[in-house]
Amino acid sequence: MRKHVKLLKKEKGMTLIELLAVIIIIAIILAIAIPIIANVIGNSKERATVSEALNIISAAKLKYAKDNTSGSKTYTADELEEYIDFETANPNFKVSFEEKKWKISGHPANDINGVGDPATEGRLRAFLNEDD
Repeated sequence: MRKHVKLLKKEKGMTLIELLAVIIIIAIILAIAIPIIANVIGNSKERATVSEALNIISAAKLKYAKDNTSGSKTYTADELEEYIDFETANPNFKVSFEEKKWKISGHPANDINGVGDPATEGRLRAFLNEDD
């Protein structure tokens, strides 16, 4: 029994094989995790862009109601400036109300696969709800 205790006291650290095994396990975990994390980041950027487009449509709805407008109407970024309190990636967008549907065109959300140009408010909301 005393020999075993003395042997354990002499052992100081990990062997090269044990260290190599730990490094391989960490590498495998990273190889699995990095693509998953990159995919999550990409999806969150797309969802943020779509959310921004929906916020812009909401700003257009506010202006439409405030101006007591009826029928079709198209707004540019300059016309909605007082209703939008954030910097948008592309200030050349247009929001239109046609045939009882709100649409946005010229916005980065239109470049996302499955959204389309122009993108209707319903399609943008459906995109956000696809992953839920």
